[in-house]
Amino acid sequence: MENNNCIIIGAGTYGQVYAEYLKDHYNIIGFYDDNISLKNTSINGVMVLGKVEDAYLLDTSTAVFIPIGNNPVRVKLLKSFKERGFPIPSFIHDKTIIHSSVKIGEAVYILPGTTVMSLSTISDFCMISVNSTISHHTILKSGVFVSFGANVGASITLEDFAYLGIGSTIMTGVNTVGASSLIGAGAVVIKDVPKGATMVGNPARVLPSKF
Repeated sequence: MENNNCIIIGAGTYGQVYAEYLKDHYNIIGFYDDNISLKNTSINGVMVLGKVEDAYLLDTSTAVFIPIGNNPVRVKLLKSFKERGFPIPSFIHDKTIIHSSVKIGEAVYILPGTTVMSLSTISDFCMISVNSTISHHTILKSGVFVSFGANVGASITLEDFAYLGIGSTIMTGVNTVGASSLIGAGAVVIKDVPKGATMVGNPARVLPSKF
């Protein structure tokens, strides 16, 4: 793949991880981050050049990657850069196993060791970390985040902005993981997840919003 100029929005730990993967494929101009104390500092050899709004002044041929774990923020920023004419490519590591029948949207980020089985759909702006498994006929809707080591069973729909914690499991037989829900680390989900719910434990239960 030819080297192309790109920037990374967000100089936190996830942005730093993606910089390491992207540098094999792109010429990384720098990070942009709203933490003004980072400006003009170098993080693992990549400079922090300014705030996010400063990046809008760049040549619109510059590719933009936004590997931020906050789902609504990531999606909002990706849409903003797209509206301004910037390319927002996907990054899918070559050490993934993704069947040719899988449908993948734009600005999808998938890290090594992940398997996506046949006839699944990964919609726009999703992030899937290392060593995760997405089973067949499963749909990840817009802005879903899957942490490393998570497992999603067959024929399940993860609604917009759902967030799966480290090592969590959504068992086959579950139909829906609700929009903006949060599945805790190591949780084992055996029933549908309501919209906006936080679920923890094995088997997972809804965590009360008030204690």
